[in-house]
Amino acid sequence: MAHTPLKVMAVVAASAMALVGCGAAEEVTGGASDDAAFSFTDITGRDVELDKAPDRVILGEGRSLFATGVLNTDNPLDKVVGIGTDLKQNVPDYYNALEKELPSVNEVPEIGGFTKGDVTVEKLVSLDPDLIVLSLDQYDASREAGLTDKMEQAGLKYAVTDFRRDPLENTPKTMDIFGEIFGQEDRAEEFNADWQKTVDLVEERAEKVKDKPKTFVWRSAGVSDCCGSWNDSNISQLVNAAGGENVGDKVIPGESGTITPEKVLESDPDMIIATGGDWSEMKDDEGHPVGYAAVGYGIDEKEAKGSVAKLPGKQAGFDKLRAVKEHHFHSMWHQFYNSPFNYLALLQVAEWINPEAYADMDVAKQWMDAQEKYSPVSGEGTFFSTN
Repeated sequence: MAHTPLKVMAVVAASAMALVGCGAAEEVTGGASDDAAFSFTDITGRDVELDKAPDRVILGEGRSLFATGVLNTDNPLDKVVGIGTDLKQNVPDYYNALEKELPSVNEVPEIGGFTKGDVTVEKLVSLDPDLIVLSLDQYDASREAGLTDKMEQAGLKYAVTDFRRDPLENTPKTMDIFGEIFGQEDRAEEFNADWQKTVDLVEERAEKVKDKPKTFVWRSAGVSDCCGSWNDSNISQLVNAAGGENVGDKVIPGESGTITPEKVLESDPDMIIATGGDWSEMKDDEGHPVGYAAVGYGIDEKEAKGSVAKLPGKQAGFDKLRAVKEHHFHSMWHQFYNSPFNYLALLQVAEWINPEAYADMDVAKQWMDAQEKYSPVSGEGTFFSTN
């Protein structure tokens, strides 16, 4: 599934004025000059126009550092003057790994969370940003709350990106956007080529899968009431693209929602993928540690396997499910749902679905190679596991 390159344009203001009399203007790339008028189209189709290439950028979603890290492994914080609180709160494994490599991450002001409703225009203005980058979910939440109107009234410019809602369509477009914003167009193009190569390979091999295994994606398994999942979006979209049949497609009307435990038992899926992370600090409503799939940076394989083995016992009847009895109960790092590295999650799901077709592939090696090439932190840890 090849993506359409993002159309971006910048016009050098002084040159354009000089050429008006000649009836011509010179087009250059967005990052060509800090003094250039700068425009691009975001993921929603909005035209974003700035007086110049941005020098001060707020990442509304802290996890956007996954993307800036791809573009600049030496300093993913370059030009970043503020980030959302989600990175430290929700992805402590990555944050801690990044902190070791780049202690200055602790000095970047946190702005709160747009989807939580605790971001203020006053805080944003105080950081004097040239541009604010929002995720699609943040954009929708902010529009509903009237925050985008207030931002516009305050003269704040923003752009919208998406890794989460429609990853296979929007990931390369989003990387193009980040490439333009940070003047790293060539690096974004290089990453997108690697991304596309893997996606094309998986989609080609998925066409040959005759019996699509019913697959239940258990979102944040053990952290909240059973059972969160997705329709044909997010990680569930990867399941369908890899040759599986996502259980949530038939029972979840929107992008995400809940499948009752009874419905999971009734469907008796062939495969279960539980998403997890380093959530050792999370507590339930009574203050007790939650049960979860331990996967992520710094998690060893023994801990990962032990945690996923316990999950079926936390929900009545799940230990009798076909996927559990036949050892097709897997765990996956939850943050693949919000990361340009989602193509490696796609590859792993494809290998789980059809291992014979991927005997020539080593997902663990591909992960480490990608981290070496495109990440500011080491890829050491466990990001996929099987009970």
